[in-house]
Amino acid sequence: MAIPAWNQDARRARIKAIKAMTGRKGLALDDATYRAMLGNIVPGKASAADMSVPQLDAVIVHLKRLTDPAAPAVPKKGDADEWRFVFKCLPDRQAHLRKIYRLAERCGKLLTPPVPVASKGWVEGTAAQMVGCTTALEFCDPELLHKIVQAFEIYCKRHGV
Repeated sequence: MAIPAWNQDARRARIKAIKAMTGRKGLALDDATYRAMLGNIVPGKASAADMSVPQLDAVIVHLKRLTDPAAPAVPKKGDADEWRFVFKCLPDRQAHLRKIYRLAERCGKLLTPPVPVASKGWVEGTAAQMVGCTTALEFCDPELLHKIVQAFEIYCKRHGV
């Protein structure tokens, strides 16, 4: 027997689980990052209180993937799998994120030792220095992603790649 989509008890239990996974003892996400994550998983929703049971289940599945102890703590440098999030983001962000990925491929040649693709962590750290972006790439708004693209294009041009 399936749980109705708007069952209050089931929703409360799932929201409580989500809060535990994202709170101080979990991922320790700040409010803006948490709401951006929710909006990325379930487009148009910025609060768990507005979601149905299946939508909350999708958030829990995403959070379990992030907190999975079997997953490697630090992805390998230049690992293309860490860039898969690009294809799951909203369409208005995908164009900029794809361009950032292509620029990361170009920047990988500049790293020591050279790698096929610069890691997402390197790109985020460099973006923080260039444009002051303190948010993960998948949670940035399109305007900030555009600024990051511009900064990396200048970086690549300056270094001749």
